[in-house]
Amino acid sequence: MELDSENTEILRYFPIDFEVRAPVTALGLQRLEYLEDRSNFLAAYFCGSGPLSLLKVVFAHAIMFRVIDDFHHPIETYGFTHDGHIPNHFAYRVEGSPFWAAQKETLSTVFPGISHYLFVTGGSCLDVLSVEEPVFSWVRLERE
Repeated sequence: MELDSENTEILRYFPIDFEVRAPVTALGLQRLEYLEDRSNFLAAYFCGSGPLSLLKVVFAHAIMFRVIDDFHHPIETYGFTHDGHIPNHFAYRVEGSPFWAAQKETLSTVFPGISHYLFVTGGSCLDVLSVEEPVFSWVRLERE
């Protein structure tokens, strides 16, 4: 656990650059696809950039994930020093979060190189623990 000069825990954000084409507050988690097999493939689809496209974020092997309300995240990290956070930014790699701290001892031994990724929208936060970095793409919706 890392502490700052005031002895509070430090939550470090490392922004992941990707043009989301919309204000983060306008984005919403549309759906999740998860294959609970050996691959643990996770695809998250976010809407908000227009009616005909979704932002797709893929993890080839997600070790663990959760979706929480965006109001819960600030409560969970209350009292932490936030380093590197950018207002209205969508994607981060994160170090020092309470979510990661609860899993770190076991998962970092079993999955060396595992990282915590955070995706913030106007209504929810998606946390993903994975050894692989996310892959971003835009997908067009088919009109029915």
